[in-house]
Amino acid sequence: MHDFFVDRLVRPRGFRWLFGVADEKARQGGGSVHGIPQEDVRGGNAVNLAHALAMLGAKVLLITHSDAEHSGMLRESFNGLRAEVRVKPLRPGLTVSLEGNVNVMLSDSGGAASFPPSLLTEQDWGSLRSSRVVCCVNWAANRKGTELLCALRKKLGPRKTLFLNPSDVRDRFGDYRALLGMMRERRVVDWVSMNEYEAAATCRALGLGNLGPRRACLEIARALDARTDVHTEDAVHTSLGSGVTSVATKRVKPKRLTGAGDVWDAASIAAFLRGMGDRKRLEFANAAARLFVKSGGPAPPTLAEVRAALR
Repeated sequence: MHDFFVDRLVRPRGFRWLFGVADEKARQGGGSVHGIPQEDVRGGNAVNLAHALAMLGAKVLLITHSDAEHSGMLRESFNGLRAEVRVKPLRPGLTVSLEGNVNVMLSDSGGAASFPPSLLTEQDWGSLRSSRVVCCVNWAANRKGTELLCALRKKLGPRKTLFLNPSDVRDRFGDYRALLGMMRERRVVDWVSMNEYEAAATCRALGLGNLGPRRACLEIARALDARTDVHTEDAVHTSLGSGVTSVATKRVKPKRLTGAGDVWDAASIAAFLRGMGDRKRLEFANAAARLFVKSGGPAPPTLAEVRAALR
């Protein structure tokens, strides 16, 4: 759980070019800039994560939100997969993702901005209790995210594996610092995953200073007493607090970046559930993310495709 976004992917020739022509058009009184490839796809960290997990053969329950207008788009992508989709009646988020060497996302969070535990029914709680891993992602968008995490821990108990990807916390730094303080005092989550920018923000919030990704991974794991993954363009790292396992990342020319982190997390979780050790898990997640960004299409890779890429 929890977020569903409708993503408009915009692929300009470059950010400087786009901003330049937009500024020039504005100076001329407005108008259209033609010839920019675009497409609408279903998105959101939770939806992308659930879809990628299902494509890798996992049995998945997605608890998310949508309005009637967009629920068909949401459900359609899960047809034929081992996935159940439960939709709460809140409008989806909307994102314009500017795709280049990096992606810059302009988001209206919609219902993702307030998704409290009170939205979960007894049926939902029963299903969550029977799950091997419960994933709570895009905390940064959800003003009720800390409340949701605490409710999950309280109702599911200390033995349930709770996974958190906080997403880009820089706009909620004070709230994030409070969450991390709570996580240091008691085991709110068992597993956190983040990119290098989120790891740097986490280090600042924890008072750890300016650390490189590998050292950051170790120190965050120690501070939070939680499995920690940090994925970057150059390498990926994992730690339980006593050491770090790292795997280099193979460079490819990306055709799509939005959703790559969710595919990486999904493959990492799928590998964990299959009992892979840390190095094999990181290699598996790298291969899945690499296939996704190379393809440029909306679909994440299948289990067979990832296995073939690792041969």
